[in-house]
Amino acid sequence: MPAQAPEPAPAPPAAPAPEVPAAGRRFRVNVPPPAAFELEVQRTDADGRKWSGVADMRWQTDGSTYKVGLNVGISMLIARVDLLALISEGTIDDAGIAPVKMTEKRRTRSMTATHFHPDERRITFSASAASVPLLAGAQDKATVPFQLAAIGRGDVNQFAGDIDIQVGEDRGATIYRFQLVGEEELETRMGRLVTWRLARPPRPGSYNARLDIWLAPSLDWYPVQIRNTEGNGAVTTQTVTKILRPQ
Repeated sequence: MPAQAPEPAPAPPAAPAPEVPAAGRRFRVNVPPPAAFELEVQRTDADGRKWSGVADMRWQTDGSTYKVGLNVGISMLIARVDLLALISEGTIDDAGIAPVKMTEKRRTRSMTATHFHPDERRITFSASAASVPLLAGAQDKATVPFQLAAIGRGDVNQFAGDIDIQVGEDRGATIYRFQLVGEEELETRMGRLVTWRLARPPRPGSYNARLDIWLAPSLDWYPVQIRNTEGNGAVTTQTVTKILRPQ
C-alpha cells in the first residue's frame, strides 16, 4: 500500500546481502477479514509542489490463501492516470501472511516480480540476480499493513516491543523495524477514527525513508492511513475514504 509517486532513478542491478537478524520474534496472528478500500492520496514533493490522487485496495482471503491488489493514480478531468499497481498472492500460515509472488508496475518502468520459495527458504527477484534467505513471517510491500493488522488482532500487547519484519522488495530484502508511536485520532471522510500509529523510522544502511501506518482497532485493525516520508523530504499520505466488506 505505500505509494511513492515521482520515481527515483533505477537502482543498479546488483543487490547487497540483506540484513538478517540472528533470531526474530514470532507473533500470534489473526488475519483480518476481506475488504475493499478507497483512499485519497496527497503528496508534497521535495520542492514543495503538491498533487492529489486516488487509490483503491482489495484484501481478499478465505483463511488459507489471500490476494492483495493496490492501484494508485491521479484523477484528471476525463481520465485517470495510473501511477502504481501492486498485486500480491500467497497463503496464510502460522506466521500470518505468506507471500508467494508480488508484482509491481510503475508508469514509467517495466513490471518486476518478487518470488517467495518456502520449500527452498529463499526469495528471488526478476529485477536482480540476488537470492536471499526467507525468514518466518516475511512480507512484501503490499502485505506489510495487513500483517501488522494480523499482529494487532492476534495480541495487541505484541506492539509493546520492536516489530521486525523481513520485506521482499523489487531487488532485495530488508528488515523493517516498526515501533509503536501511540494512540491517535484521525479525521477522515468516514468520520473520526481512533487508531494505533506504528512507525518505521529511517535506518542507516538499510533505508532512508520513514513509513507510518495507522491501524483502526474498531475496524478489524485495518490500515486506514499510510504515510511515506522520503529522505529528500517528499511526503505521500494515503487516507481511507470508504471501506466495503463482503455481505
